[in-house]
Amino acid sequence: MVIKKRRSTPTKSRKNRRTVQHPNKVYLRQINATLNRKLKSIQHHLVVQQSDLQQHLMKIIQDGKEQTVESKDSRAVSDSPRVQYKQLNVLLITPAMERESSANSILIEQSLRHLVQHVNEIKTIQPVADHTSGQQLDLILVLHGEDVLSNQNLEAMSASSAKKAIWLSDQSDLKQMESIIPFFDYVFTPNSADIPSDQHMGNVSCHELPFPPNPTVFCPQVVGREYESDVYIIGDAHPGSCLYALANHAWLWDKKVRVEGEGWKDFGAFVPVQPHELREKLYNGSKLVVQDNSSARRIMEVAACGTFQLVSAASSGPENTDAFKRYATIEELVQKLGHYWDHVEQRRLAASQALSYMKYNQSYLHKCLQLMDIIFQ
Repeated sequence: MVIKKRRSTPTKSRKNRRTVQHPNKVYLRQINATLNRKLKSIQHHLVVQQSDLQQHLMKIIQDGKEQTVESKDSRAVSDSPRVQYKQLNVLLITPAMERESSANSILIEQSLRHLVQHVNEIKTIQPVADHTSGQQLDLILVLHGEDVLSNQNLEAMSASSAKKAIWLSDQSDLKQMESIIPFFDYVFTPNSADIPSDQHMGNVSCHELPFPPNPTVFCPQVVGREYESDVYIIGDAHPGSCLYALANHAWLWDKKVRVEGEGWKDFGAFVPVQPHELREKLYNGSKLVVQDNSSARRIMEVAACGTFQLVSAASSGPENTDAFKRYATIEELVQKLGHYWDHVEQRRLAASQALSYMKYNQSYLHKCLQLMDIIFQ
């Protein structure tokens, strides 16, 4: 018996059959995929444009509100005319005797000449009446108050319609000046602690305004080895204080330390600062300065020398935490001393920031402008 083999016909794969049977579907899917990609791209751009448009509209609305507020403010300002400093005449009364404050008098006079129309500088021993009668004065400014004004000069001041102000120094004796403070409209003092006592002396407006350091004295400079030290501590070392605890801390054992203040006699390893020594040279020769409860003048003098310093939170002075590094506890003080001792670049950067702050925010011109703003604005 002969078995015949069935003749097999070649079969196409399902994929090939689908390609043959539905040639247009593949093409449509390709077109749809391409369109979907383009649509997604267009949709993305539309969303971005819509967001940008919304932000632009919000900015237009905000600008419109600000312009409205500014126009209202400008109308309010126009209702109360602003004083033009370049139209003002100032009588400046300075101490008769040559003192350390003489440089202040010169620098203040020079700064005022940049701000006002005319400055007439006289000494406290000269008769004030010769410069007030028949003249249009806007401000009589007395510096330092170290020289007592005579009764004749006080009477001449009172008779003048000009505003009267006195700018006190650290050496001013407030007790000695109780009788003359009521003759002034404004009292400017270097220490905020003096303001309550000044206010009790009369109906005057009191403000804290310390004199800036003399830029020709307190500035970065190279000094001899005899002025060098690792740490310069300014303040009193009373038991229980941060400085007393620091004096007994091991961190200072291998350092050359200068000290200035009360209570340091028991610490013989430290070098006491003598009254005749030049502070500007000692500041420049120190790597680190620590101050506790110091005056604003001392803090600004160290900063003007470009020396890094740590200032206690209780110290008065420029309230600028970014430019002046502060401490509140002995633990924080020791931690920051160690940190800035080990990181010299950070120490130099902090000192440079404080120096820049002094140059652009605590100059004589800036202080005189601040005084004028308080009196006339």
